[in-house]
Amino acid sequence: MRVYIPATVADLPRCADGLWEPPVAYAVTERLLEIVASDDADELAETARDVAARASVVEVGSPLRVVVVAELTRAECEADPEVHPAAVRVQGRIPSSAIACAFVDEADAAPDVREAAAGDEDALDRLEERDLLWYDATELAAFPQP
Repeated sequence: MRVYIPATVADLPRCADGLWEPPVAYAVTERLLEIVASDDADELAETARDVAARASVVEVGSPLRVVVVAELTRAECEADPEVHPAAVRVQGRIPSSAIACAFVDEADAAPDVREAAAGDEDALDRLEERDLLWYDATELAAFPQP
């Protein structure tokens, strides 16, 4: 199961050590399938990724939107629709071998991230219009810190 984990920039090097234990992630869950009017797998995955990106700012407090993508078994994840229709609870540490990639904002998104974290809905909308940059899992251990 592909999961999208809201993270901080500081979490990226920790992903490589296999000691990272994020409490919540987002995925294409049965509940999400029930409420989203699409059967396009890519669109559904983008929905889960975008929810994780928003959570990285609003809930996790990252200075940029950061989403770590991991491949986990269904046994390692438990759906938590009380949090969000796409939310899953991750059981234990994320092995470094499970990390597929990460998506991160460009540095110039930082002002909108700060405003969004302070509750500015317009800033959140501006962020959602921005593309996230893709990084391979091998690049995360040496990811530059802001």
